[in-house]
Formats: sequence, C-alpha cells, structure tokens
Amino acid sequence: MAIGRLDVATARTSIAEAFDVDHKLGALADAVYLACAEIERDDRVSTPTWNTLADAVDSPTLIAVVEACRS
Repeated sequence: MAIGRLDVATARTSIAEAFDVDHKLGALADAVYLACAEIERDDRVSTPTWNTLADAVDSPTLIAVVEACRS
C-alpha cells in the first residue's frame, strides 16, 4: 500500500522488516525496491513494475492489494 501512496520510506522499511522474518520474500523485496527506484526517478510506478509486484506475491489477498494500489 505504501507503494500506491508513493511512500518510498515506508515501503522500504516494511519490506526490509518482512524479509527479516521470511527470507522467501526475496522476489517481492526486489520488486518493491524496483518500484521505489521508479518512484524516486519518475514519481510513478510503471505498469511492468506493477505486474512484477503482482507476480511476486503468492496470496490472493496480497494480489488484491497490489491491484487496488496501482497508480
């Protein structure tokens, strides 16, 4: 949700904390960091990166969050 708000600091902190708990979240962490870099560079997240984020989650609940937050 932080990515949808273009809140880079919260997105990075949240994924770092989640990755510390579950190292299987590597693909999601990479996607979040990619989205954060795009936000910093372009003030937006590209469609391909939103797709990468959606592909990186394995829960229907999280996929719904990604889809709801696309900007």
